[in-house]
Parts: sequence; C-alpha cells; structure tokens
Amino acid sequence: MQPILIIVLAAASGVPLGLWLRHSLATLKYRNVDEQDLPDPGPRWWVVWTSVIAIGSLAAAAVMSHNPLAFIPLIPLAVAGPWLAAVDFDVLRIPNRVLAPTAAATLIVVVGIAAAAQKWTGVLVPVASGLLAAGVFAVVHLVTKGGIGFGDAKLAGAISLAVGPLGAATAWASILAGSLAALAWNMSTRRTGPVAYGPWLLCGACVAAIASALGV
Repeated sequence: MQPILIIVLAAASGVPLGLWLRHSLATLKYRNVDEQDLPDPGPRWWVVWTSVIAIGSLAAAAVMSHNPLAFIPLIPLAVAGPWLAAVDFDVLRIPNRVLAPTAAATLIVVVGIAAAAQKWTGVLVPVASGLLAAGVFAVVHLVTKGGIGFGDAKLAGAISLAVGPLGAATAWASILAGSLAALAWNMSTRRTGPVAYGPWLLCGACVAAIASALGV
C-alpha cells in the first residue's frame, strides 16, 4: 500500500472517531455534581478535526520513520487524547476512567512489541521515562499545592510511556514542548487562574513524535 494512501485512510478514520467522541462529550456525563452549573462548552467541532490530525499525523510519522513499530504505543493516546483535552478544557480535570485504560493499553502495546521482538530492553526506557515524568510532575503538584493537577502528573507519565519507544530524549522533548505551549497559551490569553495543561502536553507528544520521524 502506498504511504500516501495509508496516511489518507488513517486521517479519514479520525472523522467517525471524532464524531463519536464529540457525541460522548455532548452528554456532559463526565462532569461531577459540583460541575453541573458550569457554562456550556459549546458544540466542540474542533474535537473532530483534532482526531483527524492526531491519527493522520501519527500515521505520517510512522510512514516516514525507519522504525514504524515504535509509533504504535501512541495509538491509545491519539484515540483518547481529543476527549481528554476537551474535558480538561471544560472542567480542568482529567478523568481516571479514561486515562487509566489508555495508559494500560499503552503499556500492553509497549510490552507486546518488546515481546514480539524478543528485546525486553525496549520496555525499560518507556517505563522509566513514564515513571520519572509522573514523579517529577507529582512533586511539582505537591510543591505548588495543586498548581499543577495530579491528573497532569498521570497524563505526563502516560505520554512519556507512549513516546518512550522513540527514545528518552524524545519523551522529555514531548513534555518540554507541551509545557512551553501551555506557557505560551497562558501568556497570550493573560489568564490568572488555573490553566488546562493536559491538552498542551498531548500536543507536545504529537510534535515530538513528528520531529522524531523527521530526524529533528
């Protein structure tokens, strides 16, 4: 199959995925009791095109890379990422009921690829990167007394686990890129209150994956 066709088909699959995610979000069932009176988040059509971009860019990165298998662990995040981002934008929270299975699926894929290649060292860097990122964010969460949410710490761990097969440097580059994007957004909007960090961490993962495929 031609690389361009693979990318097009992958991006096209993001349309039904995005529509399904948008429909799920529209129910607002993710909101807690104390969040029911928050303003309506609107139609959130951006979830659809974000799904298209996430799936399509992941496929493009895999096609351009000399090691396409290393991008497979990013699939769970590419699928669930737009939903997690939308919820974080709305209620400044990342629900465990979606993040936990996403992280578990990522770990299963990482272990599965290592088992298939009979190269168990391939598990060490992703797992170590994930634990270290989660640990660093957890410390920041405690030091800032919640300035950085604990959900962000868990998401950072899941992202580093997913990006880890591309190398420890790429895993940390994803966190750095996401943090810089969050900082830039905060400064441009001149927000003084809490900021949704999760969406930008997810963007950082996408940018780092593409950069890795391009050899940047």
